[in-house]
Amino acid sequence: MAAEAPDPKTFGSWEEAFQYPIPAVRGMERQLRRDIESNREKLRALVGYGTSSSTLVPAVSLCGKPRLLILGCSCSASYRDLLGTAESIIEMGSQMHDVETYIGEIGKRCNTRMLEKKRSNLSSWTEEVGAPNSTRYAFASQLAVLRSCPDVVSRLFKSGGSVLLAAKVLVISRLLHTKLSQRPNPPPYLDSLRNRLASLRRRLLGRIDERFKSLELSRDVLVEAMCAFALATSSSLKDVVRHYHHIRLEAISKNMVHGGDGPYKMLLALRLYVKTLKDTQAVIPTQLAHALEKLKSISLFRSQDVYSLIELNLDVHERWIGDDIRTFIPYIRHDDLTKTEAERSLKLWAKSAFGSFLAGLRNRIQDVEDPGRLIELRRQVFELWLSNHQHSKEIDSAETLDGLRDVFNLQSARIIQSRASKLDRVGLIVKIDLQNWRAGISDLPPSLWDSSMTSMESENGGKMFRERLTTLFTSKNEPLNRVSLEYVHFLESIEALEEMIKKLREVRWPHDVDDVDDEDDLLDNKQVLLSEDDPRILQEELSSALHEAYSELQVMLYKLPDKSKTINSGQQAAYLIRVWREIRQRLPKSYQNTKLGDSSIPSLQHTIADEALRTPLERCSKRIAKMSQAKLLQARPLWEGDPELPVLPSVWTYRFLLDLASSMNAYGSDVWSPQAVDALKKELILSIAPMLEGHQAVQVNGHRDRDLLDGEDKEEEEIEKEVKKDEEEIDERVREENGEVDGEEAGKVAEKEEKNSEKILERPAEKPLNGNMSNEHVEPEPEEEPEDGKIQRFFDICYLTNASVVKEMESEENQLFSLQGSLVQELTLERKSMERMKKDAAEYWKRTSLLFALLA
Repeated sequence: MAAEAPDPKTFGSWEEAFQYPIPAVRGMERQLRRDIESNREKLRALVGYGTSSSTLVPAVSLCGKPRLLILGCSCSASYRDLLGTAESIIEMGSQMHDVETYIGEIGKRCNTRMLEKKRSNLSSWTEEVGAPNSTRYAFASQLAVLRSCPDVVSRLFKSGGSVLLAAKVLVISRLLHTKLSQRPNPPPYLDSLRNRLASLRRRLLGRIDERFKSLELSRDVLVEAMCAFALATSSSLKDVVRHYHHIRLEAISKNMVHGGDGPYKMLLALRLYVKTLKDTQAVIPTQLAHALEKLKSISLFRSQDVYSLIELNLDVHERWIGDDIRTFIPYIRHDDLTKTEAERSLKLWAKSAFGSFLAGLRNRIQDVEDPGRLIELRRQVFELWLSNHQHSKEIDSAETLDGLRDVFNLQSARIIQSRASKLDRVGLIVKIDLQNWRAGISDLPPSLWDSSMTSMESENGGKMFRERLTTLFTSKNEPLNRVSLEYVHFLESIEALEEMIKKLREVRWPHDVDDVDDEDDLLDNKQVLLSEDDPRILQEELSSALHEAYSELQVMLYKLPDKSKTINSGQQAAYLIRVWREIRQRLPKSYQNTKLGDSSIPSLQHTIADEALRTPLERCSKRIAKMSQAKLLQARPLWEGDPELPVLPSVWTYRFLLDLASSMNAYGSDVWSPQAVDALKKELILSIAPMLEGHQAVQVNGHRDRDLLDGEDKEEEEIEKEVKKDEEEIDERVREENGEVDGEEAGKVAEKEEKNSEKILERPAEKPLNGNMSNEHVEPEPEEEPEDGKIQRFFDICYLTNASVVKEMESEENQLFSLQGSLVQELTLERKSMERMKKDAAEYWKRTSLLFALLA
């Protein structure tokens, strides 16, 4: 059995009906439709007469009389709409009745003749009674407003208010002052007011100029300031633009004048230049022309900002201000500057302003000597310009960019030239040291056992100790330290320039899009121009400047030995070689010249070699002279082999090499490079070969040395004096004993006499000088050298030949080889014996070469 359908009257809302099953909901729908139809039939039975097509409805006419309206309606017409329409008609009738009543009363009361009479009476009363008071009230009101105008303007200045409002107030005050001054008896107070207003006008123009110079000025405030200037000076649009550009140009030029905070001022000037281009293109002529036109659309007196000023009380004084002031509209030409003329004017100004900026930049940038500051300023300038160059359509961006590049490249080149030229300070220090050279002081080497050295702490791994050892090894004394310190300062300055060029290459400029077709190439290549071309130009400039500076230094150092010829030329030459070593070991990266100093160093090495050989050769010549005059060969018992041949060099040979090594060490071991040693060996061969060639001539550097032979004579005289003294003692003892001398004493006397005779016999023979008598010495006849002497001399020559080997020197050029050949022809030894001596000499040099380390 189906469930009973629910009753819709019990529902609280329509949503409850859908909580039941669909059949139940459909049943409720059918029930509701039946109820609606039933209620509709009941309503029709109550309001109508059945279902006829027309219905009689009572109505009221406009006159208030009831009528019957026959309303044709269909069965579907709404009864409520009919009732509402009837009520509206009744309400309209009532309202029409009231309107007809009011209009009738107004018509009765209207009388044109009475109104005309009232107007005439009012005019007569005003002329006879109110005229004197009106004049007095007008004067008082105008004077009150005029006295309040300066106070208003001063308040606006102090509070930073609108300059346009201040200009409006000043214009109104000028009009009031003019009108009051035209009265028959103007008050004296007007003169002081005039002076005050003139001062305020100057302050207003100054404030407008300050706003024109401001970099933080918005465009709305800029337009307002331009309108204020036009209003205060009665200038046209073209005059306002000209004045604005003039003030901006003055601001740019003022920032480029020498003063403090140079880089900031330079960037500020460029920002002003860029902002002027932007603002001019944005507000001129359209926006400014509209603002000026709007200023002319309403009188100044009735403008809202002026009328709202409390100090003026215009709501009270307005009726007493004359119509000529209340209705005053300033005449300002706002259409005298076309867009084409504005672009032409901006182009001329941009060219002039950028030229002024470049000129100021060239002057201000000369104060920037630090490469780091210069490159930072360059980066900021180019970033600012490249990010805003699209606003400079009136000027050639390529030309502008080239102008900025030229300024910075020129200053960079100036810094490069200035720093490179400071290399001559090294030459000047060297020159002063040579001029003030003091033997034993200027060439005093540092001591390893100095107190500062022995008490040095070994912290940080003994870094300071190791550096001090290096200094000692390189013989860095006080003069050389001064040169080294100055050269290090020079290198640091050059390294800063090289770092600057490196940073220029590393800068990456942002890529932006430009709509100007003829500048696309420039913008696409700005990376090449700024990060490749400019560094390349500066690198070439640096290399050229360094080449010139080092060439001048080389010429200066080359000429110094000629200007300072003293007895200490060897030590000075060693000093110059060390200077060259300091320079050549630390050349800048931008200048690598392996041949630097080649024109000076060989001559200096030759000078040191000559000085190092002088004293050893003098002593060697004495020893060779003694050896040539001796009758017995001291080294003969030491010969070995079959046949017996020398295996050791002569004593004079060893002593000569030892003296030479000591002389070389006196100049410092650091100056004896392989080239210097070769130069010394060449000079050694040229000097000692003539000494060993014969026995009669004693040569020192190509000249006979009389002092050496005189020294030998002095030694002989001393020996003779000792022999004579001994003989006199013996004779005296014999005379005292009268022949009573025993055999033992006689033996001692005989032995002593024999020794004295041997001393006399062993005296070296006197040698002549140039074959003439000199210093009471008679030149004896030359004796032939014995065979053993020649053999020993051959061995000595072989030993010296091994000691003086020069790799680059051919055997034919070596005079010692030639001397060996001549001795081979004189000796009667076999070839095998000669080769044995050569081999023994070479072997002995290998064993003893370390004793003469600088020669090895």
